[in-house]
Amino acid sequence: MSEVTKEKVAQPELDEEEVALFLQRKPEFLDRHPEALQALELRHESGRAVSLIERQVVSLRRHNSKLQGHLTDLITTARDNELRVQHLNSLARALIAADSPDTLVEGLRLCLRRELAVDAIFIGIQNDAFEPTRRLQKLTAEGEAFKAVTNAFRRGKPVCGPLNAAQIAALFPDEGENAPQSAAMVPLGEGEVRGVLVLGSRDPKHFVPDMGTLFLELMGELVTTAIRRHVDSALL
Repeated sequence: MSEVTKEKVAQPELDEEEVALFLQRKPEFLDRHPEALQALELRHESGRAVSLIERQVVSLRRHNSKLQGHLTDLITTARDNELRVQHLNSLARALIAADSPDTLVEGLRLCLRRELAVDAIFIGIQNDAFEPTRRLQKLTAEGEAFKAVTNAFRRGKPVCGPLNAAQIAALFPDEGENAPQSAAMVPLGEGEVRGVLVLGSRDPKHFVPDMGTLFLELMGELVTTAIRRHVDSALL
């Protein structure tokens, strides 16, 4: 076959995926064929042509920036989790040190003020046989305090958000101008909700509806166990 005839023979069209796969498997190909590298023309987002090396540098920088962002997020999450563990540890020590229901509530209040900037707390238990103490309140179906925490009983999970005037008056009647404006309502009880712990803050945005509640759920379990040590376990 003559050279002219050879040139007329149709060349098979290369598949783009096959070319890409070949270059990935043979990254040294462009080193051996610099003329191919010179023939490449890549377009930058700005529209001007750039070299392959410059394009690779830009791509690597973007990838590195994304990895750095992910690493920063992981470090932040790890630090937050470590801080939550420390808070739970402090809370557990305060609860264990209590020798009565009232000292338990007072120790809890001081710990939460120090660790979580909580300004006031309310603990109420709904059980006809429960005898209230100075700091552990009794909730009755017709009482205003129970109406204020109904959502926590209904949902069975922590409820966070702003407090309305009726809730403030029912839960924190003695706080006056320093009354909390937002709160986290944490259900208490084993098996079913029989009480509630309310964490109040003067900051209207301290507790918001879309905040995570896992830490609050763990706190509720600790507080439930601690209270059961000082009152009839059947009550809570």
